[in-house]
Amino acid sequence: MTRTRLEQLRDYTYRKVAGVLGECQSPLEQLNLSVGEPKFGAYETVTEALAAADPTSWGKYPPVNTGPALREAMADWLRWRYSLPDGMLDTDAQVHPVFGTKEGLFSCILTAVLRKEDRLERAGRGHLRPIVVLPNPLYHVYIGAALTSGAEVIYAPCTAATDFAPDLSVVPEDDWERVALVIATNPGNPTGTLLSAAFMKAAILRAREHDFTFLSDECYSELYFDTKPLGAMDICRDMGGSLDNVWVVNSLSKRSGLPGLRSGFIAGDADRLEDLYYLRAYGGAQTPVALQEASIRLWRDETHVEKFRARYAAINQIAHDIFGELPGFRAPEAGFVLWQPVSSGDGDAVARRLWQEQAVRTLPGSILSRAMPDGSLPGQGFVRFALIYPEETTREALLRSRDILASDNRP
Repeated sequence: MTRTRLEQLRDYTYRKVAGVLGECQSPLEQLNLSVGEPKFGAYETVTEALAAADPTSWGKYPPVNTGPALREAMADWLRWRYSLPDGMLDTDAQVHPVFGTKEGLFSCILTAVLRKEDRLERAGRGHLRPIVVLPNPLYHVYIGAALTSGAEVIYAPCTAATDFAPDLSVVPEDDWERVALVIATNPGNPTGTLLSAAFMKAAILRAREHDFTFLSDECYSELYFDTKPLGAMDICRDMGGSLDNVWVVNSLSKRSGLPGLRSGFIAGDADRLEDLYYLRAYGGAQTPVALQEASIRLWRDETHVEKFRARYAAINQIAHDIFGELPGFRAPEAGFVLWQPVSSGDGDAVARRLWQEQAVRTLPGSILSRAMPDGSLPGQGFVRFALIYPEETTREALLRSRDILASDNRP
């Protein structure tokens, strides 16, 4: 029997985890590596900014797209980060702050689907459903928004065969005109891998050919090690500077270790951002003025980011030292999520043992995946570790985990 959209929404990642992992049986201190919630952040900067904020600002309704100062701070960061030439990015038309990228991404997907519905209707093809193409495995918000929109969802598997980039060949050639949105996560979550310039250029060209939105979710982009990640704006710059059909997403959640501040943005195609503005004007959460002031300070400061980057590099090295000899180990190229394959192919069983025997809570890859047409789950043979604790706690968690990962064929 086909499940309704509301029933499918109940496949919520963090409500499913307990059912897979069961009860912890270990007396050890419980360490939660299942949620990407950094355990250190730019707390001092936030404290100072909030203390200096005008308390009367809490009595004001914040604008849908915040005040101009925050938009300018975000635009300046984008210009600096991607070496954008003068005139490529319009602060007011092409930068849209959101109260956390979770809400922003949800609104983006709804907007893109509504836009494609309008285009199909005007072309006399209103009987066709728009398509949303999502990476698989993936961030759960993408699924929730796609299901809510009523679009058809096509999952593009991210596997070793494509170096963990979404395999867009799964979209039938005749269906590209129905595509409303393609999402790629770069750096990957949960894979920790970087997309190539060739992949992004091809996706952008296809978006322009078939009039859909290519959304590059780059929330982990500043936590890199050996290679500074290319972003979609790098590619657009090198393709002539147009941001048509492209949206880029980023936030302070990972960059500054402050997911509770809820400061992010959607930047790119101005016409599509105008659609997003009006959709969010009805139901979007807006950024309080006092939090805007704190966000401005953080978007304009790179010193704390450089410190975090060095610290995550040290944490990444700990993972390499402890897990480096495990079959299939691949350290994150950026970000803090470790996508560890298991020899038995049963990530659920391994994650269960990690929790029950060692009190290390991780995410089984199956929970982050959706079934492909052949029934396979691209993340079934993996376990995701969020390396979000300080160095010594991370070391303890990974040392507890290593023997289980090394012997995961044991019944």
